[in-house]
Amino acid sequence: MLPASTMTLLRRAAILLWVAACIGVIFLAWKILFPPPPDTTPQKFPEPGTTAVIERPGGHAYQYVAAPNITWEAARAAAAKMRHKGRGGYLATITDEAEFRFVMEKLFPADNDVTLLGGRQTAPNEWRWVTGPEAAMDGGKGRLFWTGMEKGSAPEGAYANWMYTAFQHGGKWDVPNVCCVTLFSYRKRQFSTSLGNGDPEEGVAGYLVEFGD
Repeated sequence: MLPASTMTLLRRAAILLWVAACIGVIFLAWKILFPPPPDTTPQKFPEPGTTAVIERPGGHAYQYVAAPNITWEAARAAAAKMRHKGRGGYLATITDEAEFRFVMEKLFPADNDVTLLGGRQTAPNEWRWVTGPEAAMDGGKGRLFWTGMEKGSAPEGAYANWMYTAFQHGGKWDVPNVCCVTLFSYRKRQFSTSLGNGDPEEGVAGYLVEFGD
């Protein structure tokens, strides 16, 4: 039989453990019944800022311009005023995979937020490059590079790299509501769509300028 002093210590230890267990249960119950309010602070990511002009060997040159919440029309006008080595600027048109890879590797070593390009939905489910040399194609309507939505298709020789959420059905970004082509959405390295009106909820970070003839 254990000494009385030992029995007393064991009883005290048992009581302490029981109290600790009760406190733990009460704490967990409180967390479940009264969870903290969700954090609604917009998530912030470091942005690269305006880059230097990057020349593509034997081809055009490019520059990313940081301009938070700029509209598509304002970006097009600003790009058209820029020049590099005698070449005029325009919102970039990415017309093949090699150009896409160059832009991703040289202009965006890290993922970026929404970046405006020179493409638009010119008619329902008709997507064209409407800036630079491509703007004069197809009788001035611009170069067609995609017809349809997520199950659409690119004409022969055209290039498109849409992310799976680019074409939304219903809500604010319903396909009939969007106008413009972008790089990045949810920081994915693909094409997406934009309202083009500077809505802060879109997270437009800037625009991509292309310099060429």
